[in-house]
Amino acid sequence: MPANPKLNSTTEGNVDNASTDIDINNGIDADVASDKAADIDTDDDISGDDEDELTDSEKAMSAENDESPEEDIGKKINQLRLAKGYSQRKLAKLSGLTNTSISSIERNKVSPAVNTLKAILAVLGSDLTTFFSDEWKEPKARVVVTPKDLLELSEPSSRVSLRQVYNCSTTKNLGFLIEVYQPNSSTEEKIAHEGEEIGTVIEGKILIRIDETTYLLNQGDSYVIDTIRPHTFINPTDGVTRIVSAHTPTTY
Repeated sequence: MPANPKLNSTTEGNVDNASTDIDINNGIDADVASDKAADIDTDDDISGDDEDELTDSEKAMSAENDESPEEDIGKKINQLRLAKGYSQRKLAKLSGLTNTSISSIERNKVSPAVNTLKAILAVLGSDLTTFFSDEWKEPKARVVVTPKDLLELSEPSSRVSLRQVYNCSTTKNLGFLIEVYQPNSSTEEKIAHEGEEIGTVIEGKILIRIDETTYLLNQGDSYVIDTIRPHTFINPTDGVTRIVSAHTPTTY
């Protein structure tokens, strides 16, 4: 039987088209593979760039975090802050953080990021290199704390003096304050921090405003408050008011 020219033509055309398709697909596959390889190279470059962005001190800090217990960071920050005479609120304000963040870092509930730690150390007059150096020496805890050893937590211009009894202990769970309120003075802001506080008025009178409720305490009266609730201390008299207070955990 003679060959069918139409069938042969179609078959040959299909074969040619198939060959062309194979060539095109091979070309596409090669291009895709090339693109993927380029993407992998690009990713490698990005990873390398990120690594290069860390300074030697920051890399040392990361290595130190891997090798050392996290509690060292919180303990050191606490020691630096108290040596500077700063409250947690003041350190938080100067470093652009919240009081809760500083408290959590010092108590090792969270580990600070590199930039956060750098900001804190800058306020405390230190840096990453010094902070993680072998020259760091932990202060020795004192048994007796004299008046000159008390840490003033208030600003120099404040008419309220909050002096903390600090003996350099790194394991303290209790804070103790000696407070003096000049006539017609107050803490000026609603304070809120985690924990519980108990205090006694040893001279004068004090108003304690908790949320929207105000309490008047006379000499000899004591108070116990949940300090997470915003509170303000006000001396409404023309005389000096003195208070001693204890709080836990140590959020000052």
